[in-house]
Amino acid sequence: MKKQIFTLVLGAALVMTGCSDFEELNVNPNNPSTVPANLLLPGIISTAVSAMTGSGNDAAGQFVQHINYLGGNNESFGRYNITGASFREQWNGPMRSVKDINQLLSLAEQNNQPHYKAIGLICKVYVLSLMTDTYGDIPYVEAGRANENGLEFPHFQSQEEVYGLMLEDLEAANVLIKNIGAGAVVSNDILYNGDLGKWRKFANSLKVRILMRESAKKDVSAQVAAIFNDPSDYPVFASSDDQATLVYNNTVDFYNWYIQPKNLPSDGSGVIFGDNLRVSEALADSLKSKNDPRLTVFLAPTKSSFTAHQQSASSPLVYRGQPVGLSTTEQELLNKDNYSVIGSAIRSESRAFVMSYSELLLLKSEAIVRNMIQGNAADEFRRALDASLSKWSQISSADKATFLAGSAASLSASTSVALMQIGTQAWIDSFLNGFEAFANWRRTGYPHLYVGPSVASIIPVRYIYSDNEQNNPNLIEWTNEKYGRMVNESDMVWFQPQVWPTPSKNTMN
Repeated sequence: MKKQIFTLVLGAALVMTGCSDFEELNVNPNNPSTVPANLLLPGIISTAVSAMTGSGNDAAGQFVQHINYLGGNNESFGRYNITGASFREQWNGPMRSVKDINQLLSLAEQNNQPHYKAIGLICKVYVLSLMTDTYGDIPYVEAGRANENGLEFPHFQSQEEVYGLMLEDLEAANVLIKNIGAGAVVSNDILYNGDLGKWRKFANSLKVRILMRESAKKDVSAQVAAIFNDPSDYPVFASSDDQATLVYNNTVDFYNWYIQPKNLPSDGSGVIFGDNLRVSEALADSLKSKNDPRLTVFLAPTKSSFTAHQQSASSPLVYRGQPVGLSTTEQELLNKDNYSVIGSAIRSESRAFVMSYSELLLLKSEAIVRNMIQGNAADEFRRALDASLSKWSQISSADKATFLAGSAASLSASTSVALMQIGTQAWIDSFLNGFEAFANWRRTGYPHLYVGPSVASIIPVRYIYSDNEQNNPNLIEWTNEKYGRMVNESDMVWFQPQVWPTPSKNTMN
């Protein structure tokens, strides 16, 4: 029936318009020129953020020991038992997102919409910054363009070159938004609700992240100072209200690997204790050593202690992380009820922290310690911790004040110790943002992480190109010229310092 209707409509159209106008009817509905830019925007933002949220669950989240698994498909990441097949969707998903971003940029150019072009450039940089941080060398100019003739196999570019291109695109976005008139309207913006001023702050804050990422290999002091010293030309996050936080109206795309199901257990815990996921020993011990109130937000009490506490209120709730790198036999000897799953407070959340105000303040504190800019590093460090704790309404004002007045919030006068404190807090603040934690750990070396006794290799320092992408002749040529072989997980990416603290075995944090 549908076919008959289509035939009738097409025939009538041909009669009215003539055969010479047939090409006007034969329009590809997927052509970017026929899709309003605002309709592309929600999907672009959502899929870009989903690329980040997924990293908390898979390789990156386990490499940096935020989480561990007691079993299931994801468990192999914690033992670094990985191949190109392990990273198919981690590569393909973001690249599909970039294809949509390219459509948005094309539309914005065709229709003279500099506001959508600026947002498209920021989204492109954000997605491909995740990719280059994890894989190293990637396509940038040709990314997401495999549907174009001659670009089925994109050419790769060095991470150093990619960083330069990202900084250029962010600068272009900053200037575009600066010069946009008051009449520009952005609709369907699920991140900032059309507030171009906040998009501009996100662009410049992201620029700081990228500059600091490459700071071990290039002197970026002047560029960092230019941003922090000139808020008129380079506005950045000024409060938590500015930070890039995606608030979801549903749970379809949000952290779907741990979001709490509707049917909660009847024990009142709000927690699925039977989940195979566990918070790592490294993170739990770090929080406990600092009397950090985020402990009871990030971690649920162990099932054993929760049950005992129900039976007797005097029995304390216990928060314990799972050791990393255990063999299957060693894990089977563990009583999984003695280790913490992710806390119910986070599991009931509907937010994804794309880039936080606390991250920017930690980067600013580091820049001061390293004499890139002037300022009071200790004050910025304490403000960063305040912002990090303030993400969680479950932390009382009294507990926050006690923590901020304690030694953990006091930045050392020693440069090396201060950098260790900042790096460790960045690792804690980025809990469940595996990409950021993984990148910052490789850049700074903090915190000191140690591999488990049954792990045969050190912690990987890059993702492996997906097995499908390894068939790209341009990638094969690129890696053969640069390495003489396909790269592997132990090859450092460009931004890493040459002197790298190799993780050791059988040593506690």
